[in-house]
Formats: sequence, C-alpha cells, structure tokens
Amino acid sequence: MTNYRGVAYDTGTNFATGQGELSRNVWSDALMQSEIDVISSDLNCNSVTVFGTDLDRLTATATAAVDRGLHVYLQPRLVEGTQQEILDHLAEGARLAESLRGDGALISFGVGAVQLIFTPGLIEGGFYHERMANVFADANHFLLHPTAQVDPAAAAPLLNEFLGKAAAVARANFEGEVGYSAAPFEDVDWDPFDFVGIQYHWTPKPRTREGHLAFIDGYRKWNKPIRITEYGTATYTGAEQKAFFVWDIADRSGEVPTIVDGYVRDEAAQAGYHRKMLELFETAGVDGVTVSELIHPTHPHSPDPRYDLDMASMAVLKTIRDDFSDVNSTYRWEKKESFHAIADHYARAVSGNGTSSARVA
Repeated sequence: MTNYRGVAYDTGTNFATGQGELSRNVWSDALMQSEIDVISSDLNCNSVTVFGTDLDRLTATATAAVDRGLHVYLQPRLVEGTQQEILDHLAEGARLAESLRGDGALISFGVGAVQLIFTPGLIEGGFYHERMANVFADANHFLLHPTAQVDPAAAAPLLNEFLGKAAAVARANFEGEVGYSAAPFEDVDWDPFDFVGIQYHWTPKPRTREGHLAFIDGYRKWNKPIRITEYGTATYTGAEQKAFFVWDIADRSGEVPTIVDGYVRDEAAQAGYHRKMLELFETAGVDGVTVSELIHPTHPHSPDPRYDLDMASMAVLKTIRDDFSDVNSTYRWEKKESFHAIADHYARAVSGNGTSSARVA
C-alpha cells in the first residue's frame, strides 16, 4: 500500500513566465489556507509537496500543511541562480524544515527537481527553456527551439557532483529524510539520498502499461523506496499521447496566448488517466505518489476554447479569473473530474489501509 498520497502545490517559483516574477502573482495567506484545506479535507491526501522560491511563502504553507496533519515534502526551487546561490537557498530551506521537524512535523526535504535543466552550467544552454529544448532536441514540438544536442548521460558526472553538494548542505542543516526529484532522463547517483524520487511527467514519450512497470523496476537496484514525486497530464483529448509535451498546445507567440486549433477540452480523459496511473503505481509498489498539481493560476479557464489555457494545464482545480485578461486578477476555482477521481482513489487507499496518516519521515 502506498504510504504517501499527495499533490504538488506551487507557492510561486521564479520560472519567468512573463506573468510576473513568480509563477503565482495572486497570493495571500487566506487563499493559501483555503487551498491547503481542500488538499487535506476534500482530496483525501496525507502528504503535500510544497515547492517554490519565496521562503516566507514556503514557511507559511508548510506550517499550514503541518497544522492539518499532512506530511510535507518541502522543496525549495531557485531557477537560474548560480550553483552557490542555489546551495545557499537550499540551506535556508533545510533550516526551515528542521525547525518544523523539531516541533514534531512529519517532514521530508528535497534538494530541488530536474536540476540538470534548472541549474545553469550542467549542460549547454543559456536559459532553462533553451536547456530543456536541447535535452529534447529530437522531440516533435513547436514551442521549443534547440541550439544544441545534449546527451544527459554524458552530463551525469556534473549533475551528480552538484547533487552531492546539495545533499551535504541539506544534511548539515536538516536531520530528517532527504530526497531529490529527478527527471527520467537524469542519470542520478542515489547513494546520498534516502529515497528515489521520479518526476514522472517529464517522460518524453507515452508508455504501455508494461513499459511503465518495467521503467519503475529499473530503479529497484538502488534498494531504496521509490516515490513518484510528480506525475500528471493535461485536460484535453489525446493529452496522454503527448507525454511531457502536454503544454505544447498553448501558443504564446502573440500578444494574447491562444490554444492551437484542433484540441478539445476533455476532463474525463484527464480523470481516466489518473485512475489508470494510480492503479498502476499501486501495482508497482511505489512508496508514494504525488499528483501534479493542485492549481495553476497562470493557466486560467475560459468558456471560449481558443483562450482556455486550463486545457494545457495538469492542475486538478480549474482557475477562473474575475478578469480573464489580467494576470493579477483575483480568481475562484472549481474541481475538475480528475480531482474527484483522485479523491476517490485516495479515500479507498485510506479505507484499505485502515489509517489516513503518513509515516514519520
């Protein structure tokens, strides 16, 4: 039985989306508290991955989650910082995690995600979008523009050198469980970590059921718990077949982002994918699963399919802005079909396991 049943919650990451310095413009403690409430009460989670750049937001959100009895996987992210800046940021985050752990919180600490792309200097590319394009240079997409062909395996020594430093920084400041969230193409040395963490939605091509199970089996050689630290798909027909490139239907080349012609909103398809994958992860015997993601306010829903950016989002809540055209607009949210599918699966896991609490990290 899966020990951790979670969802990812972005507190605002410096992704440079063109909609503000952080990926969440509209933020308040009241809004965050209501969203953490729905994670614990309605989605039936016992764990939440709290990630982002702003340490004050991380502190407030992790504390709110702990207050509701949730296990927290705290994951500071600093995109495009120097390696030393990223390590310093991780050190501050680790000290925050330790203060919560010392007060009895169920908390694990992560040294980021997909650092091969988000950390400069590990592979060729001047900005993370360019590095991502270079890793996926052979893929069929229209929004990324590669400048070089990158072999992630050849970059493994540099990646693992950096991850070794990051793990050491984490352990110097945090006495609990330490992990990392790796893309499937990252060749990680898992020795410094307490579990194997997989950012499953970074898979470049769709897999069969047998392919999924075989891929997960490949990590068992490390003899560590395996956790799906994020997985998901978008909200349109055929999204599963696009694998990682589900977002590749939003054309941002014009003044107003639009959805490429030919794609149809399909909440049932997204919900069906979650049902299938959650059952598959149970069969694989993973230690934890985290849905990506609860909410993505930079991709608001519109009744006009040309502007329905929520279609390109993996969020299980759809964001409805009071003023659709204003990136700083207040918003409300509604549950998608996928939300209900996940909540039902997690509820059955609780009843089958006889408990709703996570293990102490």
